[in-house]
Amino acid sequence: MDAIKLLGLSFLVLMSVFSCGGESQPSSQQPPSDQNRLGSSYSIDLAQEITSDATVFLTLNSSQANNTQNVTVESWSSSLNEPLDVVNTSEGIFNFTVPQVRKTTPFTITATLVDESGSKFTVSAQSLIVPSKPNLIVIFTDDQGYADVGAHNVVNDIETPNIDKLAANGVLFSNGYITAPQCTPSRAGMITGMYQQRFGVDDNRYTPIPKNVVTMGERFSDLGYTTGLVGKWHLEIDQNSKPWFRENFPDTPIGEFNPGKLPSSLKEQFYPSSLGYKYNYFGYANRYWANYDLEGNKTQLGWVNNSDYRLDVVSDAASQFIDINHDEPFYLHVAHYAPHVPLEATEDYLSLFPEQTSNRRRYALAMMYAVDSGVGSIVSKLEEHGILDNTIIAFISDNGAPIGLDFTDAPISEKKEAWNGSLNTPLLGEKGMLTDGGIKVPFIVHWPDKLQTNTVIEEPVISLDVLYSAIKVAGATEDTLSELDGVDIFPTEGFNKNYLSERPLFWRFWNQSAVRLGKYKYLRMGPDYEFLFDLSSEESSSNNLISNMPEKAAELRSLYEQWNAEMLRQPQQDSLNSQERVWLSFYLTP
Repeated sequence: MDAIKLLGLSFLVLMSVFSCGGESQPSSQQPPSDQNRLGSSYSIDLAQEITSDATVFLTLNSSQANNTQNVTVESWSSSLNEPLDVVNTSEGIFNFTVPQVRKTTPFTITATLVDESGSKFTVSAQSLIVPSKPNLIVIFTDDQGYADVGAHNVVNDIETPNIDKLAANGVLFSNGYITAPQCTPSRAGMITGMYQQRFGVDDNRYTPIPKNVVTMGERFSDLGYTTGLVGKWHLEIDQNSKPWFRENFPDTPIGEFNPGKLPSSLKEQFYPSSLGYKYNYFGYANRYWANYDLEGNKTQLGWVNNSDYRLDVVSDAASQFIDINHDEPFYLHVAHYAPHVPLEATEDYLSLFPEQTSNRRRYALAMMYAVDSGVGSIVSKLEEHGILDNTIIAFISDNGAPIGLDFTDAPISEKKEAWNGSLNTPLLGEKGMLTDGGIKVPFIVHWPDKLQTNTVIEEPVISLDVLYSAIKVAGATEDTLSELDGVDIFPTEGFNKNYLSERPLFWRFWNQSAVRLGKYKYLRMGPDYEFLFDLSSEESSSNNLISNMPEKAAELRSLYEQWNAEMLRQPQQDSLNSQERVWLSFYLTP
């Protein structure tokens, strides 16, 4: 380092000043008392909080204007025991890049100085390093209806204390939506941050997800994150993939399509491990595609058998992922296969709900309690490693509950019964519909470092917004953000939620179309049936404003048509299918 002339050096205050005189080194050239006095007259100015990866400036000052000595900075060190590349930018002013940390960490930086006599002394400053890259965990349940989190205060039989705690210590979005009323398309949106119609995954028929689509796993990997997926994927080649098979095997009769007979090398191209997710424990029950075990050991990627209860397996896999990766920024997608049928629960969980009028409801309550226990174990693991405050947790369901019109309490073994025991109360409709019962879901975001606790946002949001918001704070470029369909919904300092009511949300599924703007929602079923609802009350046939407010209906219809024109497929939607006709007659009575 060049010598620094301290005479006349101006005192620069950045945010706050921390100083401590170093112990003097005895010298034959200068008495120790003088050396102590000299050391105590220097200070380093450093901000009270500094952010990981940022370049920050500090200033070396002298409080004695008549000191004409030259001093040399011999070296810099820090309490993190990491080498610092401190650069002298001008006389008395330096900068360095803040080391990466995973949790807010006390930080001391020390300069070792040498005066003209050759004696050494130290000067230190203290600060706190705040992490720049928050972790993201998406907990994505399956067919969990709007009523079935205690935080909504809709029913009195649900037990979700850990999920409710996320809401109490975070943000509850009371009008949170998913992008489709069915598993595959809503998961395609949640994995990409884009409306799934943009790349053709309109419904369950259009598996697998196209390989040229950029996943959030790939996007977070590009930002230096470790990525993982545990549980349900539902974007691989499966029995629904007949359109894909016709396109890729045009010379083979469709009757010969059997996913089980396709080469493993082909099927693996559509697994999460090939699409941006480094750590995998992907599966539904009993069999999982994994490259680590539930003791935290890395293993060779391949199929493993695990007959433990399917919901506990996913929760354990999530906890082990955190154990392995807590020292670096990570993005983890946790997809519990619940309360989707087949309804399954252990006696330990069932025993908590001994008296229920419906057996299917009892099983659903037990399964959702198992999911909630998994949420609790994930939070505990984050607390154990001291990274809960720096972790964004989003809890969302993939669509509303299927209720089969009449909540038939068929035997648990009855595979053809639609109702899974979950409830959409007080919403209209069910899974498969674009009424709110099919697409309005539990939607909670928890981030202690940044989000005010016990916040309720009533403005409409959609699952894509969580991904946009999270990757924005992770450091994504404007080019990346422009490719996504969400907006920033995290109520951090300066957030204005009013604009959420000024942007439209869109849906298209089978022969149904919908758009919501503010409190109004336009719904079309087939070519003949149109509805306009004021959602400040409720959706119902008696609340259809289509005749009373034709201008508002035309406005929303036009917005939908503009959006729809951008999508990959342009289905005719010229008639309702048999299931949609039943729903229309039962729920809306046109």
